[in-house]
Amino acid sequence: MMKKISLGIIEDNHSLRKRLVEHFSFEDDIELIFQTYSGEEMIRYADKNPPIDVLLMDIELPGISGITTTERLKTSWPGVDVVMFTVYEDDERVFDSIVAGASGYLLKETEFERIVESIREIYDGGSPISPSIARKVLRLVKIRPKKPTEKVKTIDFDLTERELEILKWVTEGMSNKEIADKLFVSPLTVKTHIKNVYAKLHVHSRAAAATMALKNKLV
Repeated sequence: MMKKISLGIIEDNHSLRKRLVEHFSFEDDIELIFQTYSGEEMIRYADKNPPIDVLLMDIELPGISGITTTERLKTSWPGVDVVMFTVYEDDERVFDSIVAGASGYLLKETEFERIVESIREIYDGGSPISPSIARKVLRLVKIRPKKPTEKVKTIDFDLTERELEILKWVTEGMSNKEIADKLFVSPLTVKTHIKNVYAKLHVHSRAAAATMALKNKLV
């Protein structure tokens, strides 16, 4: 039997959360494990329960924000993939989400079919981002790190030649399947390489890996 993707939803809009829960109940390969309106409640759940594969996380929550919730969850569940789900697309929230460890960023206007695809995509090692957000991420990655007089200290992360090759394609926005086709290997093999890259770079998402790669001139 195929393993179902376990899902958590953190959304304070009750009617929207209810609609999402109802929609996901019809997906055979996705199982909703936990839903809440609160980042604090999500963190309490994570402290006592096994990791969930993917979380759909609202940014603006009562109490601590979705960004802070994501950052704190990464200590309990370092392997969890978080998709930010929001009406906001400003630079600060996008950048802060990446730094916190989010693996994807979708606008709430996104059609449900695309949301479902994104959950599957992120589980397979992808990084789903709404098109308008993707353009911002690329721009932020290129312009963000340094002040005019600041020297950037590069670091040798001991990446293998194959890992560097895959990292280059990740920074170009290629999916696991596209990379696998280039290398004549399976997407699962690519996913394993990417997880090793994450571990060596001390990051949790493709966007963060791309930022680190460009900052340290790895590609």
